[in-house]
Amino acid sequence: MDISRRFAALLLSLLTLTLPTTAADAGISQCHPSTFTFPPLLGAAHIRTTVAVVRNYTGHPGWMPDAAVSVPPSGVAPFCNVTVSYVHPGYDFVVSVHVWLPLERKAWNGRLLGVGGGGFVAGDVDGDFMAAGVMGGYAVAATDGGHWKGVPVREWALKGRGNLDWDRFVEFAYRGVGEMGDVGGGIVREFYGQKEGWRYFAGCSTGGRQGLVLAARDEGEWDGVLSMCPAVDFPAVVGGMMGPQVVMREMGWWPGECEVREVVRGVVEGCDAADGVVDGIIGRLGECEVGFEALEGRGFKCGDEKGRVDGRTVEVLRRVMRGLEDEEGRVVEGGYGYVPGAPLVGLLGLMNVKYGGDGGCQGEPFEVAEDWVKYFVKKDAEFDVGNMTMDEFRDVFRQGVEEFTSAIGTSHDLRRFRERGGKMLMWHGMADQTVMVLAARAFYERARKLEQSRGVEIEDYWRYFEVPGMNHCSPLYGGPYPWDAMERLRKWVEEGVPPQDLEARTIEEEDGRNVFGKVARRVCMFPKEGVWDGSEWQCLQPGEKLDEKREEL
Repeated sequence: MDISRRFAALLLSLLTLTLPTTAADAGISQCHPSTFTFPPLLGAAHIRTTVAVVRNYTGHPGWMPDAAVSVPPSGVAPFCNVTVSYVHPGYDFVVSVHVWLPLERKAWNGRLLGVGGGGFVAGDVDGDFMAAGVMGGYAVAATDGGHWKGVPVREWALKGRGNLDWDRFVEFAYRGVGEMGDVGGGIVREFYGQKEGWRYFAGCSTGGRQGLVLAARDEGEWDGVLSMCPAVDFPAVVGGMMGPQVVMREMGWWPGECEVREVVRGVVEGCDAADGVVDGIIGRLGECEVGFEALEGRGFKCGDEKGRVDGRTVEVLRRVMRGLEDEEGRVVEGGYGYVPGAPLVGLLGLMNVKYGGDGGCQGEPFEVAEDWVKYFVKKDAEFDVGNMTMDEFRDVFRQGVEEFTSAIGTSHDLRRFRERGGKMLMWHGMADQTVMVLAARAFYERARKLEQSRGVEIEDYWRYFEVPGMNHCSPLYGGPYPWDAMERLRKWVEEGVPPQDLEARTIEEEDGRNVFGKVARRVCMFPKEGVWDGSEWQCLQPGEKLDEKREEL
């Protein structure tokens, strides 16, 4: 669930769409510790503020993704790097908020952008995500949430075996990102001599969850939130990520990557044409009925590896797509399955396996899910997640939901955010292999029903889109990316123009570098689905046919 390296550069292309200028330069003289004071944070004590002028910042060259726009060889435009560190008296850890400010006022677009994290990282501090924001003209803020992003979970989650460091957990869950807005806003005011015109937050995965938390708690006065592939219902969603591994162990069957990919390919082939174009992407989940029986015996070949799909592999996929079942065979609340087309092996996949010392195969759990079970639910670094039975896994799943929802669950009640005039744009990849798209869909539907009971149309302030072919935070396998989402959010907030749809573009090679290609898909506002009519994309209701749409027109 870490932020994809490709995602940062994709974000950069979104952020550079608008660069309005402001008055005279702030300049180097303002980039000095004496410029800044610590804001009045309740329950916090200032430790230090460090300041540095940064020129020719190139980020992490080995991490830069192959995307449309990346940090140029000359580096990011000069910026003032301000790091504010503080403690909560009585707690034994330091929290740091990092704010990057375009050095010249004419390079600042008058906006503050808060950025989220991924996995158990509270913020993409000192990374490509922040660099993307500065390149787009934003003042950018991120929090480390009480632990640096490179520190393994095992080094901060527990005070000792059986004892969770609850204060650090709360700082990661919601407190740190809430404080970030106050700190970042104060730094912007003191550096530029004025308050930012608008305040945005953008994040994917954990960052998407953080955006929803900020809106639900209405902390930080955010005008617009871009929540992407959000890890909503965190205890259930992250706990459920162990499900595929437990299914394979229970069946005693660990299929290889090539075989699993062939089954997924077969599923896609059976549902591909429902959206009017055969392109290897499922666009209408409601029209997709998987014929699992026909998948057994399909031939597969990857290099020297070849064979035929085993029936046990098909059964594993069927169970993974169904979701976590209780003792009576019913899908448990929050035990979401994975939709057809999600690539469950490879990067960020949940069905990965590895060869053991005896030459046989064994499961390779997704690190975030493994850490969740070990350090948070069981609170035991020695707990062997690979040997859980299905009954043990059900207990772990339920324990996680019961114990942690109050702290890191996600409220779908955004009343205060709505009443203040905030706008939420949320999208999720339909082929997300890590965070189930069904979780985001169910979350949004709960919010819709709540607002309907109040006589409120949720689309007036919160719009949700499902993106066909998109994986977790990034188009890892060639699917189109909703490249204009941030600009659509900006227009909604600043110009009152709500997004009716999003544009999704593929990434293509041009002159030796990757660029966004032509518009590949129209991404319709949920619950509508995009269908190609031979000349353009039409947005249809689930189950609606093109002929019915033509009659309306």
